[in-house]
Amino acid sequence: MKLSHLLLSAVAATTLAACGNLSNVSKDGTSDKLVWPQIEKSKFNHDGSQFGSWPNWDSVRLIERGMNKDQIAHLIGYPHFNEGLFGVREWNYVFNYRENDTHKICQYKVLFDKDMNAQTFLWYPNGCNSDGSYNLGGDFLFDFDKYNLNEKSKEVLNNIAATLKSSGAKDVKIEGHTDPLGSEKYNLALSQHRADIVRDYLVSQGVEANFETVGVGEANQVKACKGHGKELKDCLRPNRRVVITSGGVNQSTQSTEAGPIGPTPLYEK
Repeated sequence: MKLSHLLLSAVAATTLAACGNLSNVSKDGTSDKLVWPQIEKSKFNHDGSQFGSWPNWDSVRLIERGMNKDQIAHLIGYPHFNEGLFGVREWNYVFNYRENDTHKICQYKVLFDKDMNAQTFLWYPNGCNSDGSYNLGGDFLFDFDKYNLNEKSKEVLNNIAATLKSSGAKDVKIEGHTDPLGSEKYNLALSQHRADIVRDYLVSQGVEANFETVGVGEANQVKACKGHGKELKDCLRPNRRVVITSGGVNQSTQSTEAGPIGPTPLYEK
């Protein structure tokens, strides 16, 4: 009787944990055998016909290595499948988006290490939602009035580099923008420096494309503000930004026609 109870407990524990470790995730948050859950099994659906969410892509792009589950859930919600109750080191999502008026679906996978910190991010198919546009807050990439990348910003650019490479982007344009504080000449130079250093970093990460960098300075403001000092500087924050656009993207229209970034995928049976 006692043995039977132990066996049942072991089976139950395995069942609760197995769903969240489809890809046999290693202790350092990687996998050499990716398994993607069937989209139809997503618990995030509408009338059983449309699966997954329509995410805020700016939030998706803020995700970076080292984040814990609460931080990721705050940005994109909890996973869309029954991932288990404990020992879960894999989260799976189904995302909807439109490209050229075509409804597309892609899957997103996050792998966690033994300390439950995110380490690996994967897409199925390659280049999923590569709409070719990234609007990045300049204050996030650079310290105020500087053009050297800070350490935290490199994680965001690493994700963008991976997407550009996997989607086969051929042409990449990078625009640097500033707020209106300072002289026009100074702002033009600062914005150009920022665009150039983002290009250099993407190249260092293996992005092979025809790059164009443009510093537009304070020409295209997105928010007007009044006041002075720190209050004014904080209000003008949205104007300090870098915009990356790409073209010539090679992308499939159906998620079953392309592979993920990494090993050949398997689907859950």
